[in-house]
Amino acid sequence: MWSFPLHLNGGMDALPRFLQNPIRLKLVLLYFGIVMLLPGLGDTPLVDWDENIYAEASRQMVERDNYLNIYINDYPFAEKPPFFFWEQAASYHLWGINEFAARFPSVLAGLVMVIFCFEVGRRIRDQYLGTIWSLVYLTSLLPGVFARSAVIDHTFNAFIAIAVFFLYRYDRQYEAWRQQSGTRTTQHRLSLLIASLCMGIAVLTKGPLGGVIPLIAFAGYKFLVAPRRTVPLIHFFSCGLISLGVALSWYLLNWVVYGTEFLQGFIWFQLSLFSRPLEGHEGPFFYHWLVALIGLFPWTPFLFLQPKRLWKSEEVHVRSLVRLSVVWILFVLVLFSLVSTKLPHYSASMYLPLTLLISLQLHDRKFELPRWSCLVLGLWGVLLAVGLCAVPFLAERYLAEFSPEFELEWSSGIYWTSGGMLLTMLLGTLLLWRQRFWYGLGVVGLSMIFCVQGLWRYQVPMIQSYIQTPLVELVREAHQ
Repeated sequence: MWSFPLHLNGGMDALPRFLQNPIRLKLVLLYFGIVMLLPGLGDTPLVDWDENIYAEASRQMVERDNYLNIYINDYPFAEKPPFFFWEQAASYHLWGINEFAARFPSVLAGLVMVIFCFEVGRRIRDQYLGTIWSLVYLTSLLPGVFARSAVIDHTFNAFIAIAVFFLYRYDRQYEAWRQQSGTRTTQHRLSLLIASLCMGIAVLTKGPLGGVIPLIAFAGYKFLVAPRRTVPLIHFFSCGLISLGVALSWYLLNWVVYGTEFLQGFIWFQLSLFSRPLEGHEGPFFYHWLVALIGLFPWTPFLFLQPKRLWKSEEVHVRSLVRLSVVWILFVLVLFSLVSTKLPHYSASMYLPLTLLISLQLHDRKFELPRWSCLVLGLWGVLLAVGLCAVPFLAERYLAEFSPEFELEWSSGIYWTSGGMLLTMLLGTLLLWRQRFWYGLGVVGLSMIFCVQGLWRYQVPMIQSYIQTPLVELVREAHQ
């Protein structure tokens, strides 16, 4: 209903022959995702407040055998609704109560998004766009980190993304059905149903923004692209009824059984995020704009290849989805810039549309990649590698001044993984410079495996040894 003819070349050097089969290509992308996300998943202790508090809430859910209410240390936990905790609880039943199980739901969401990006990209243009988008999203710095973390956001963002694109698919299918005077199949109803269910589950995962973000993105698309194609009221109310039915099912049941305690606490927490920075997490207005540029590493330079040309594209689906994506991104950036509490994962839903914009520009091979973009890519790699290697020395200097009694230890693996990332990043840059597009893309993606594994296996444990380990050991001694 909304796919273009297959562009077998598109101006790019072709994919290796054994990857030109779509099923084989999806399996390779899944394998790449598994290699990036699963190894070492449980080797690092849970990090900071979010991972620990969510994992503990799920553990107590299993321990109490109570899946209706959420508790922390025998007190109701009202900051988040239950869907992600249900996922973690199911993972505990499958893998046992450990760090691997706590993070496994985010890995699943990451792998789902690999296939989702491929399938949507294939329908927008061709399987090559789907391949680029899958790889770019998976290997962007912050999406790659969030997909290995026991935090709600990657699951939340997956449902938001599916809802947005099925709303768009519904609109295109409904328009095609209407132009045929209702004689074609009514697939638009299935698309609207899927979008509605995903919005409802997103609200059950983290809160009202699970419904607000898809609706704002869709409304922006309708306003900019199809202002005269209105949504029938019966469809609008059906979508609202299904979404609210899913979202409110647990809230109402919890209210009937436990009263208004959760609702009052949840509303208070949401308002507090706007009114004051919680737990010292504050930052300037442009915080999330800067986080977006860093979080897209190493693909940030390719966001600026041809934005005007993309906006004015003659391809109907490209033009429509570009404008939908821009509305989505700007809404998230402005909203969370106004929120007093600043954390990088709050704005994480914008990476799906941002990587779509990057992927469309990379796919458009009517011109060669500008030399400046390859140079910036290589420079990004050098700066990150130097920064990762410098962290232990900077931390040591900090501790010498503020905690001279603490002796920081770190592994030489920091240098091996940083060096591996730098070498593969520079090789990928060289391949892109020489217009060996697919090989360059794959090697740059490979460099991010070194990056994420290095962060997870060496950098995070080193920082934890100062921030968390002394407190953990103190608690263990108190329990003995």
